Amino acid sequence: MLEYESPPGRRPQKDPSFVFKAGAWDGDDLLLCTQTEIIVFDPRTETIRRTVSHPWLNDVHHVERFEGRLHVVSTGLDALLVFDEADQDIVEVHSVNDTDTWSRFDQDTDYRLVSTTKPHMSHPNFVYRHHGERWVSRFEQRDTRRIDGTQVSLRLADDPVHDGVVVGDDVWFTVVSGQVVVTRPAEQRVLARYDLNAMAPRSSRPLGWCRGIHVTPEHTLLGFSRLRPTQLKQNLSWLRRPLGKQLEPLPTRVCAYDLQGGKKLESWTIESLGISSIFSILPAQSS
Repeated sequence: MLEYESPPGRRPQKDPSFVFKAGAWDGDDLLLCTQTEIIVFDPRTETIRRTVSHPWLNDVHHVERFEGRLHVVSTGLDALLVFDEADQDIVEVHSVNDTDTWSRFDQDTDYRLVSTTKPHMSHPNFVYRHHGERWVSRFEQRDTRRIDGTQVSLRLADDPVHDGVVVGDDVWFTVVSGQVVVTRPAEQRVLARYDLNAMAPRSSRPLGWCRGIHVTPEHTLLGFSRLRPTQLKQNLSWLRRPLGKQLEPLPTRVCAYDLQGGKKLESWTIESLGISSIFSILPAQSS
């Protein structure tokens, strides 16, 4: 439906990255994020309504709108950025670490032109709103952290976590090594853990990057992205079974699971559609 490249001035001159990461619905529009921009996309007409950008956007991983304001996870700055209602100016900057954002970064630098700020202290991935409070998931700390009020964190797993999707009173997370963790952050507790590796046929091949989740009453949809040997070793340190030279990594795909029953129901490989990485699985809007 959409192919897009960020224009000069909103991307590094050397080795720019063009990829959509985790998005969300905003009424009838889709909010999509590139490395340095927010795209407001109308899927009915397959047109871009407008774009939003700012010098503090670097390695953006997720965007949501809460109470009329865009909330953007600027992973490269280890921060959550909040725009005003007109999507023009940033009115809130929340560090996801214990240190102030501007103790590490320069407010006058255009980070859209910076290829990478790695290594990241936290590498936040998702923002969500639960019982009126805003939380982020943190890759490096393997936890979810509350932004509003007193900052508290809930440890989720031994491996890096990704999504944080609200389902009723609970929040569901993916763990990139192939787990799903169901939590109730308001009560600071984990309700359930599901190991997808235990539901797979015996194989020496890892499942892939597990990120992207959508929960329905009938099943749970999960996204798996193909592992590539060229990816940074620090990002693949969670692999229990390193990539072998003889076995081809599993392809990028979406799988349906019966988690309580402990079984995979169906799988759809999507690389033939030109999609090599999955960051979001969103419900289709009714026409």
